[in-house]
Amino acid sequence: MAKLSIQELLEAIGSLTLIEAAELVKAMEEKFGISAAAPV
Repeated sequence: MAKLSIQELLEAIGSLTLIEAAELVKAMEEKFGISAAAPV
């Protein structure tokens, strides 16, 4: 897999639709075992 620069990654994320961004967040949560929910 080609390595993206930080700038390229930001541009790619910036071009996502809201649905795609939500899917990305969910996939990252599952892959890294984290939660993007704000603590209360």
